[in-house]
Amino acid sequence: MSTPVPHGELQKLAQEGVIELFTLDASSVSGGVHRFCGEREADGGAITFNGIEYPFVPIKGEGFEWNGDGTLPRPKITVSALNAAFYSMVVSMMAEDEGMILLRRDRTLTKYLDGHAEEGHDYRFPADLYVIDRILSMDKAAIQFELICPTDLPRAKLPSRQALRNSCPWIYRHYNTATGQFVYDTTENTCPYAGTACFKKDGTATTNPAEDVCGRRLSDCVLRFGRTALPYGAFPGIARARAKLGARFEKKLSQKLVL
Repeated sequence: MSTPVPHGELQKLAQEGVIELFTLDASSVSGGVHRFCGEREADGGAITFNGIEYPFVPIKGEGFEWNGDGTLPRPKITVSALNAAFYSMVVSMMAEDEGMILLRRDRTLTKYLDGHAEEGHDYRFPADLYVIDRILSMDKAAIQFELICPTDLPRAKLPSRQALRNSCPWIYRHYNTATGQFVYDTTENTCPYAGTACFKKDGTATTNPAEDVCGRRLSDCVLRFGRTALPYGAFPGIARARAKLGARFEKKLSQKLVL
């Protein structure tokens, strides 16, 4: 679990060396999880924070600030086509008709990065979580897309998150083929599975860790944890609850009563 930035830093009028770290979660469109940063180390190497590498991608974010007028911010992210592989990946994922692409923005200070003066504390500011809503512009130079808060989605309700029956929201591990190791999310949203058994998205077993993908269904959770003490994050009993609610509605309707 991450640790908030010390109060002493928060009380400063301005923080020096704020670094933005982005995590793109496109699991719902079979795009995997990708981490990146718009800055590099002084020697040109990738930013590393809490043991996780954030490769450099030419990116610009704007509009994250809350202006206090009661409206939710709709930030804009611009990705340069100089990184052709990342540019093409984003374009192909946005072409999917179903699923949501999530973008998480973490901020920390340069001195807390791995290899710097105060490394190893996992200090970070409160994270921002957004959904990629639409492409604003796209040409040979760059692609710009607009983000929205999850609570700004249609049918979103507060204070509770949307109750989904068969889609677990926890962030599943992914395999880094370069290091030959699994990479785990370090926030409170991480899936706790760290076993050696691997399964494909359709639930079939595999010996290739690079194919280990969770389908986010209850059956996928049972494959990994068994049938007791499941950390499943969705609401598999919601269909039964809806059925009971429907039966109650029909009963009252037959009695000509109003719910």
